[in-house]
Amino acid sequence: MSEPNTDTPAKLYGGQAVIEGVMMRGPLFFAVACRQADGMIATTCEPVPKSLRPDWQKLAFLRGGFMIVDAMALGTRALFWAAKVAEQGIDQPNADAMTRAEVAPVGAAPVVGVVIPGNTKFAKSGVTDVYIGGAMVLGLAIGIGLIVGIPYVITEVFAPRLGITGWWQTALLDGIVRLTIFFAYILAVSQYKHVRRTFEYHGAEHKVINMLEAKLPLTVENGLAQSRLHPRCGTSFVVIVMVVATLLFAVFRESQLYQLLLPQLPANLVVLERLLTGIIRLAVMVALMFPVAGISFELLRLAGRYRGNPLADALSRPGMWTQLLTTREPDGKQIAVAIASLEAAMRAENENAATATTPAIVA
Repeated sequence: MSEPNTDTPAKLYGGQAVIEGVMMRGPLFFAVACRQADGMIATTCEPVPKSLRPDWQKLAFLRGGFMIVDAMALGTRALFWAAKVAEQGIDQPNADAMTRAEVAPVGAAPVVGVVIPGNTKFAKSGVTDVYIGGAMVLGLAIGIGLIVGIPYVITEVFAPRLGITGWWQTALLDGIVRLTIFFAYILAVSQYKHVRRTFEYHGAEHKVINMLEAKLPLTVENGLAQSRLHPRCGTSFVVIVMVVATLLFAVFRESQLYQLLLPQLPANLVVLERLLTGIIRLAVMVALMFPVAGISFELLRLAGRYRGNPLADALSRPGMWTQLLTTREPDGKQIAVAIASLEAAMRAENENAATATTPAIVA
């Protein structure tokens, strides 16, 4: 049984679901715990790379954009490691190498603590900066395509055909298309069994974070009693991003500022002018995603900080509703995995409490 939580509320923890497991992170360390095929729980804990926690993380309206890169980098590393565990498993280290920081009993669940040496990190799992960078670029491309590119093209094609000319009607169509694509994507991927399983671990991650923030002992029983929803979730962040993007893009369209970037062309090159206009508009919208992320993240933090406030609850409610699609009720074994991950991160944080700071973290 875990000891009652004595961490300060100012120390935020967050995480994400991975293949058959959960990644948890604090200001200085992140941990991953995964259920192996033999029923054991493999764990690893590493320092957050210094490049992911510089001083700009404290600057409002800037940290949101960088937080995306931060979360994607750690999340990708965790996913690669989890995939390795799922594929081959992790050998139990020698008994004399086992320490309390490496092994955490969670209820009756057996735990294999695996701490990869600091000089190798995830290299033995085949995870390199090239793989991580490639996965991040692909992930960003897909995200920008779903949130910016596809909605823009559909709106540009169908708005004239629907007789839509006003800026607010165009913005409304753009927002409807964006949300429809997002929800269609979630519903489509949720048809896969392994994705539904990951959604269960997503719910387990939320339950354990809620248990921690309620200052309850970290037990499977307490975890099962918690809500699988959390206002600081990445799903809520994406929903806020889509709304803010729709509003900011509407202002951009109405301002016609993109015309300043359009070169002067002969009057007979109408098709080329339209093509360049579309490309410039789309490029500027992609660039606007950085301030969109910054604004959205501050709104997300406000919603999480003032839980129980009617305005904050109203702000977080659409994202919480969406989490009903991206999370599922976990079982006790999945809760145990999430607890193992959190406890590994907490132990490392507590041992380095003197230098820990509060970063921008999404639950």
